[in-house]
Amino acid sequence: MVQKTAIIIGAGPGGLTAAHELLTRTNIRPIVFEMTDMVGGIARTVNYKGNRIDIGGHRFFSKSDRVMQWWQDMLPIQGAPSKDEKALNLRYQGQQKTFQTSADGPDPERTDPVMLVRQRLSRIFFLRQFFNYPLTLSYATLAGLGLVRVFKIGVTYTWSRVTLSG
Repeated sequence: MVQKTAIIIGAGPGGLTAAHELLTRTNIRPIVFEMTDMVGGIARTVNYKGNRIDIGGHRFFSKSDRVMQWWQDMLPIQGAPSKDEKALNLRYQGQQKTFQTSADGPDPERTDPVMLVRQRLSRIFFLRQFFNYPLTLSYATLAGLGLVRVFKIGVTYTWSRVTLSG
């Protein structure tokens, strides 16, 4: 019997996930091609002169419990605050910042394979102002965009839904 082979371009999270799933769930042999000498794509952290620098976006969220569980099986959620979280807590002495950790998770100061939990604010810079992301139909969004622009967005969205579904 001839073994099937899958060619995967890129050793970022998507490529590595695909290769792992093929290895564990099928008889297909994955071959991953990566143009650099590092895995992780732009979702990696490099160590430069003792400083860890994030190359690309590192936030991870999915509405799928199955996807979230898959990643937590790969990288368990941290169980103790890291050095930077402790420093932040000192900096915000008047208002204690809390970081949600897992009771049985690893200590990020002692092990690398750990999913770090961070509180972050995502925003879009548009029309020389910031809008919260993901967008919501809030007063701040309506005031920032203006009623005419919101109306045009609504008409365009409705039109695209009607034409795509028909």
